[in-house]
Parts: sequence; C-alpha cells; structure tokens
Amino acid sequence: MDLAQPTEILLATGGDERLLVDPDSGLNRYGCSPRPRPWAITFASTTATSVSDGAFAHVEALRRRLAEAERAGRLDDEYAAAMEEVRGEIPHQCGMVAGTEAILTPSGTDAEFYALHLALAADRRPLTGIVIAPRETASNVLPAASGRHYNATTAMGHHVTVDQPVDAATAARVELAVLELRDRAGNPLPARDIDRAAEALVEREVARGRRVLLHLLDTSKTGLVAPGVEFTFALARRFAGHLDVVVDASQLRLSKESVARYLDHGFMVIVTGSKFFTGPPFAGALLVPPSIGGRVQLGLAALPEGYNAYTERHCWPESWENWCRPMGGRPNIGLLMRWWAALWEMAAFHAVPPAEARRILERFLSAIGAAIQASPRLSLLPCPLPERGVPGSWDGLATILTFAAAPPKARTPLGMDDLRRLHVWLNRDVSPLLPPKARERDRRLAALACHIGQPVMVGESLSGLRLAAGARLVSGARRAMLAGRSVDAFLDLEIAEAKLVLAKLDMLLRHWRHLTAPA
Repeated sequence: MDLAQPTEILLATGGDERLLVDPDSGLNRYGCSPRPRPWAITFASTTATSVSDGAFAHVEALRRRLAEAERAGRLDDEYAAAMEEVRGEIPHQCGMVAGTEAILTPSGTDAEFYALHLALAADRRPLTGIVIAPRETASNVLPAASGRHYNATTAMGHHVTVDQPVDAATAARVELAVLELRDRAGNPLPARDIDRAAEALVEREVARGRRVLLHLLDTSKTGLVAPGVEFTFALARRFAGHLDVVVDASQLRLSKESVARYLDHGFMVIVTGSKFFTGPPFAGALLVPPSIGGRVQLGLAALPEGYNAYTERHCWPESWENWCRPMGGRPNIGLLMRWWAALWEMAAFHAVPPAEARRILERFLSAIGAAIQASPRLSLLPCPLPERGVPGSWDGLATILTFAAAPPKARTPLGMDDLRRLHVWLNRDVSPLLPPKARERDRRLAALACHIGQPVMVGESLSGLRLAAGARLVSGARRAMLAGRSVDAFLDLEIAEAKLVLAKLDMLLRHWRHLTAPA
C-alpha cells in the first residue's frame, strides 16, 4: 500500500466495487464522495454520506502518521497499534458491557459471517438462521447469513463465486427462514403477529434438533424494529442453550445504553459507523459479548480458511490469537481509515448531552415530517416509534422519514426504477434537462446537489425515498454553538435546506413528463 497516495484514494480501498468513484461525477455507487462535499445538501444517513471536513482532516493526520512509519520501516507495528485502538474504541462509542470484543468488518453484511460462525461454535448441531425482512436490511444478507459468498470480489481483493460456500462444512450445517415486516401492500405488520411468527419458528426448529440464530432488526432501512425487544429477551431466556440472537443494528440509530442492554442479554450486535453516524461507507463491526466470546476458548471456533478472503488478523481480538483469528492477510488501510473517520463523528455526537440530542432531532423531524405531509406529490409512510428501555432517550425517535412520490395526475406512486432515476437527478445539476420555458426558480433548484437515502421497496408495488436525521445534525449544532451561533439558528438553516430538497423533488415531479420523454 502506497501511503503517499491521497487520502481520498485510500478511503476507497479495502471494500468492493461499490466504493469505486466514477471519474465523471466524482461519486461512488451510493452517490457520495470520499472527499468532503460541503456544497451538497445531505440527509442520506440511511445509505451513505460523503466524508465531512473534520473527519477528513482527522484521517489525513492518520495517513501522515502511517506514511512516516512506512518510511521508518515500522508500518506493521503502527498499523497494528492503530487497529487495536479502533477495536477498543468502537465498544466505548457504540455501547458495551465489560468484556465486549469487536471484530472489524468492511460492512455489516460481512459481520453476518462471523455472527454465524460464533453461533455454530456453541455445539455441533445444525443451525437455522431466522432473517428479518431482507429487502429492508441488505440486498446480500441471505447468502452471507448462510455462509455463502455474496459478491464476486471480497474486501481483501479475492475473486470468488457468488452463492458458493465460504466454507463447505459450515454452509452444510445452515438453513435459513425469513420473516417479513410488512404485508404485500407495504403496511407494517402488527408487532404481535411478527412476534408470534418468530416464536413459532424457533419452537419448530428447536423441536427438529437444530440450534437457532435469530436476527433482531433494529432498525430496518425504513426505521422498523422487529421482533419486539422485550419479547426477544423473554424468548432468549426461554430457549437458553438453543437460541442465539444477533441484533442487526447496521443503521446504529441506537444510544449507548440500548446497545449495552443487548450485549448484557448475551446478544451479538452488528454495527456500522457509516449510517446514522455518517462515517464513510464500509465501516462495520460485530460486537461480541463475553458470554459468546467465551466459546472461542472451548476450541470449537477455529476460523475456516475460506474467511481469509474477507478479513485479516488485526480485525480480530488479540486475545483470540490461538483459537479464532486469521493468521495473516495484508493490512486493510481503507477499513482502518474509514473507522478512524467514523469514530471522530461518534465522539462529536456523544459530546452533546442526550436530552439535547433528542430535542435537536425531534425539532428537525417534526418540521420535515410536516413538510412532507403538506406536499401534494409526496406521501409519508407510517413508522411506529421504536421500543426502548430508557424513557425519553433520543433513540426512541423515528429518525428515518420514508415517503412515496408521484407526478401530477399519476394514479400510482413511482416504482423503483423511476425512483432510482429521481434519486440520481436529485444529486446532480439537471438544469440543462429542464424545458426551455422553465421558471428561473426551477432552474436554481435543478442546479442543487441534494443527497438523500436510496429508494427502497416496502411492498410488492410500493417503493419510497428516504430522508433521515443523522449524527451530524446534532454535532453540527454543538459546533455552531461553540462558534457563537445559537443552536436554534443552526437548526433553522438545516430545516430550510431539507425543505430545499423537498422543493427540488416537487420541481422534478412537476416536470416529470418532459424529463422522461423520449429524446
């Protein structure tokens, strides 16, 4: 790895083709950049966000530190020390109980491999994984949750065959079952129905003599939580010795207290620094509580060789050296740098008292939710408030606003293909595409770069766009206050910018017929 390369180049390494930057747009497949993009209006924390100025400067300092070590011939030691620092800091920033370990992964999807591996290490039984709403988690979650390759190229640059086992013996022990969160029309199913279905599946699989790994989704791409948190705690107690739980918290719209509560119940937790906390995309980790980590020393958790295509030894706890740790692998500098940026964002967010964080988020969400509801061409989709153990916690808010969009006189909302096109146009200057007689205000709106969450399917015939409140809304308010501005004045500006996003959406929908007419 040439550490003399620019930081933005290094940030895009150690992932997969989704991080590759288009030379014309300067954006990756998520619509964001590995360089700061301050001119863009950004509320895209459900998908991915361009790196901030502060985080980029923080990573640039790390690059210089590593480059100096490389020149001095001690890069391996410096890299190992930085990775150990990251592994130790992630539980502190995300939430932890004593003895929590972190396994670094390029993505939340990769973390599925290691949750499955640790569940299988409990005993020699076959295992059934229960996955919640794959359409609202990650497109590749099903193969990963069954121990199979989900992409043709791994984060370590290995070429593999999609849907083939990472390790044949592991995959042979695994079956999957799927629970949906919504009905065919896209309406959220009653929580009690989801809980009953989960309970019935666990009962059935345990009766078959199988171990179960149940996913608890907190939260989905649209902000849903399932199965119920208290229900899952009770289910885990009832089936102790037969059931493990992994919390898919890839969105990480959770307080430290909520994460610690999961770990305290013996649940593994998948986290990322690149959704709510707005670090660069491809910064994942699996938090492992001591009750699960203790299995490593029983000798049943030796990591199959196939996983060397995805990871390297410094991504794993040093204390697992003799049991469950890859023995080599080249350094993943890009993963280190992305987590370095994400941890900077996390620390900035957690510098704000939780009650103030809730007030900031609540005011923004209330204003923008009302603006979406007032729009004649947008329809806000319902999202129940998440179940939390700490009353009044900021993570008790629904921080993702999902909405359908329809052009004038359309009988049905736009589908996924049209929403994808709309999402791209939002993020670019499309003023040359407008009709010659378009108003000047429309041309100014068309020139704005507005980045929001990618569209998602919520039903068989219903899809939506997503605008979300992320950590920078809170940390930015604190920086504004430290610079002598009022928090409310900062929020007024953020709300005004989010309304500009909605205004550009409305303008694009008004001109939809012209924009989509054959050339």
